Amino acid sequence: MPIRKKGKLPFTTVEETYELEYGSATVELHTDAVKPGQRVLLVDDLIATGGTMMAGKKLLEKLGATVIEGVAIVDLPELGGSQKLRAGGLDVFTFVDFSGH
Repeated sequence: MPIRKKGKLPFTTVEETYELEYGSATVELHTDAVKPGQRVLLVDDLIATGGTMMAGKKLLEKLGATVIEGVAIVDLPELGGSQKLRAGGLDVFTFVDFSGH
């Protein structure tokens, strides 16, 4: 089920706004994307500040789903996103991390 930037999905949606370093952004999810009690794996391409994935988690939980884990291809750990997600109760797995060291 896609979670997209505001205005990109047809049909009825729920939305979540999150803060960026330079402002805010809003993502949406179809209201019928999940059923209450459904277990969901949240997948993204990149974890930077963690805002998008955390907003996705909140959207899914608004609809009654249980997010069991977050997974991303790339983590940029120096930006603190994966740490923020873990502190927010989301176990996170990534395939590659790019640190400046």
